[in-house]
Amino acid sequence: MSNIAAYTSAFQSITERVLNDMFGLGESVPSPVIEVPSVETSKNFIVSLFYTGSVYGEYLLAMDEEVAARVVGIDQVSDGEDRDIAQETICDALTETLNLIVGEAVVELQDCYAKLTITAPRVYFGKIRYPQFRTGKAVLQTSAGEIECFFCLDQMRLSLAASYDEAMDSLMVINKELKEANRHLAEQQAQLVHAEKMATVGMLASGVAHEINNPLFFLDMNLETLNENVSTIEGLIQRYERIEARVAAVEQQLEDEGFERVLTETKEVVTEAREGVERIKNIVRSLKEFSDVDRSGFADSDINMIAKNVCNLISHLLPKGCQVEQEFEEVPRLNCNAGEMSQALANILTNAAQAVGEDGHIVVGSHVEEDCVVLSFTDNGVGIDADNLDRLFDPFFTTKEEGQGSGLGLSISYGIIKKHKGVISVESTLGEGTTFKVRLPFTTPEASYC
Repeated sequence: MSNIAAYTSAFQSITERVLNDMFGLGESVPSPVIEVPSVETSKNFIVSLFYTGSVYGEYLLAMDEEVAARVVGIDQVSDGEDRDIAQETICDALTETLNLIVGEAVVELQDCYAKLTITAPRVYFGKIRYPQFRTGKAVLQTSAGEIECFFCLDQMRLSLAASYDEAMDSLMVINKELKEANRHLAEQQAQLVHAEKMATVGMLASGVAHEINNPLFFLDMNLETLNENVSTIEGLIQRYERIEARVAAVEQQLEDEGFERVLTETKEVVTEAREGVERIKNIVRSLKEFSDVDRSGFADSDINMIAKNVCNLISHLLPKGCQVEQEFEEVPRLNCNAGEMSQALANILTNAAQAVGEDGHIVVGSHVEEDCVVLSFTDNGVGIDADNLDRLFDPFFTTKEEGQGSGLGLSISYGIIKKHKGVISVESTLGEGTTFKVRLPFTTPEASYC
């Protein structure tokens, strides 16, 4: 039997005895010792202790967290504060146990390697990666579950080149895994942003349908009135041509029919119909520009027009009697992604609309400060608690009731504005209202004005 196997077997035997003495696990079933190139385990709880001197190595126990809990007498590990308390109990008990085990096992090791120093035990929850050096592995089947015993021994190698090559290989593997993890995170972030935008478009589309129905209703009624009035005029003209000899009678009939009133009323309903059509065109154009997936690149854009379109889109979200006041000054055009900027501003305005009550008031404006365009959104809503201001742009943070918001809207707005080299800030007083300010840098010093 090699030195590695002998030291591992001794470590296994001492571990079995100490666990039985301390926790009453009873008789365990040990496995034969095998030599492996490195510590490899699927267990998610590890307690280890290093030794160093003329040689370097480690004593290590690996088991599942549930097994560790049963070893120290905890039947079940629940989530929340109870889980934290349970993990602390497990760590305290098993680090002390490993201290006792290694204090006895290292005596045999010191017969061959003098002046060894032992470190304090360390605990890991989850999987970890170990470098490759000589390792012995043995398994104990206990009444609490399976426990893996590892003994590592690395005689200090003098070949610096070999150590460097192994370190570089390990770093390359880790770097590859980090790149893959980063790619997955980027994909998931893109999916979250797209899902949030689609949810916003769906909410706006349902409201737009309602908004379109209102002008269509009175447009239909006015056109019907217009048709009746045209028929009346046509009939009067036909009668006038047929009864030329009865001019006096026809004049009396025109007066009776209210000819002047009919013409005036016709002009009024035509004007209302034109206003209804214009309102529909504005709503449809705003929704199209907001949801246009082709506008995915940066381009010279009118930031005032983007903000005005967003105001049109969220109008159906406003409580009864709530007014949106627009105070846009002349500002430079910006190089931005209009689709993303529309989504960022829509999320901010949607929050304002949900914060105000009936007869509320929202002011949306723009002005220039030094080398930035500043967009401001001020409401007289319920305000935000000071304790929540620092978390306002965190993903999934929301103060709304369950089912009324994903908590992603302001987080996505923050990401879009940061992507445009901008800054978003918020000031709020509970019970009085909130002001969001978005600062976006000019495209160039000679930027044209909107």
